[in-house]
Amino acid sequence: MGVNMSSALKFFFEPKSIAVIGASKTPRKAGNEILVNMLANGYAGKIFPINPSEEEIMGLKCYRSVKEIPGDVDLAVFIVPAEKTIEPLRECAEKKIPAAVIVSGGYAEVDQEGARLQEEILSLAKASGMRIIGPNTSGLTSTPASFTTTFFPLGKIRRGPISYIAQTGNFATHTMKWILTGENFGVARVAGLGNKIDVEDAEVLDYLGQDPETKAILMYVEGFRQARCFFEVARKVSKEKPVIVLKGGRTKAGAERAFTHTASLAGNDMIFDAAFRQAGVARVKRYVDLINAARGIAFQPLPRGRRVSALAPSGAMGVVVADACESLGLRMAAHSERTQKRLRDISASWVAVSNPVDMSAITPILGRIEGYKKVVEILLQDEGVDAVVPILLASADIAVEQYNFLAELSSNNPQKPIYVSFTGDKQRYEQARTFLEDRSVPVFVPMEDAFETLEVLCRCQEALNRDR
Repeated sequence: MGVNMSSALKFFFEPKSIAVIGASKTPRKAGNEILVNMLANGYAGKIFPINPSEEEIMGLKCYRSVKEIPGDVDLAVFIVPAEKTIEPLRECAEKKIPAAVIVSGGYAEVDQEGARLQEEILSLAKASGMRIIGPNTSGLTSTPASFTTTFFPLGKIRRGPISYIAQTGNFATHTMKWILTGENFGVARVAGLGNKIDVEDAEVLDYLGQDPETKAILMYVEGFRQARCFFEVARKVSKEKPVIVLKGGRTKAGAERAFTHTASLAGNDMIFDAAFRQAGVARVKRYVDLINAARGIAFQPLPRGRRVSALAPSGAMGVVVADACESLGLRMAAHSERTQKRLRDISASWVAVSNPVDMSAITPILGRIEGYKKVVEILLQDEGVDAVVPILLASADIAVEQYNFLAELSSNNPQKPIYVSFTGDKQRYEQARTFLEDRSVPVFVPMEDAFETLEVLCRCQEALNRDR
């Protein structure tokens, strides 16, 4: 199943030529922005704008129809209204274009006429062997192929190891803009599936499961047309790489909204919950988890277990950290006698050594940077510790370069993740975060996000380990 399913998708993720149906010369129109984005990403294949009213757009020769294009076309991108899709789609079928992304909305998510149009599109595609992604989606991004079909003004998209499948165009547009401007990791493939009249989650998941560019797959779904097929594929892929899902429509209100959004029937949420667990899929509950989990995976190894050590700037913060950790199903690590002795040797005598480590008893003796460096080093060397979470003070009198010890310790201990959080000066925290994440040490604020992310990735590691 895997080879056949995946081979059909190569024209979406690695096209050598693209026709843009509805290309426009007008700045900020969708048919113009897609060309701007393709050129900004350095797409090396051939781009054929289709617009009967123009001779050229942005230096690219225009064609009245795909029928006039010399040679083969791998992918057609439709940026025309729903009611104007059928005729150019028929021409694509006649030219034997193997793949199409239909961006426009106005189909089954709107009314009966839209549903009828969807059926006509699907019938036409099946008869010709063409595969369809969409409609009602911004489509695809594939940084290894240096291209995107999104019409949202993104510019150059940062390459990285994370791939997304989303039953929404939001991921390829607004969320990708957030990742590009507010995060420091990059993406490999992003597939917005929209109404999923043809290509759906299972097929893309199968493709990405075999994709060497993809280290982890994160998904937003509202419903499945072929749930059994999806969970069969997920069970296989989750043994090879992390699969993380946010399932929309958990509540009655959410389920009703999902139907009006992409015409999805959400199904019984408890059944889905059990099915995700059995398939080794880590389910998350918040949209931001799809970004936090990606940050953790992109920069650090998966935790080998649930035993966590933390460094807190005060005793009270230590209590909060312990609550956050244990309430999520993680465990505060029981430090070895050797670790406890090493910590006692550098701590003030009036403080009992514990986990989280109370840094207010150490930094006055060793200094803020040297104290944290020594404690993190000690904790990483404890065999009973699977991950370390230092909560640091961001301060104007600490140069961000001084936090480089975390990158060095991480590099020297490649089997154990280090997740950092900060309190203190917000501006210096943001500078320190960029500095650390440029060196593959992820930063999480609020601090609870560090532990929530670790727990999600523990489930991913447990899925990878099953049956082994």
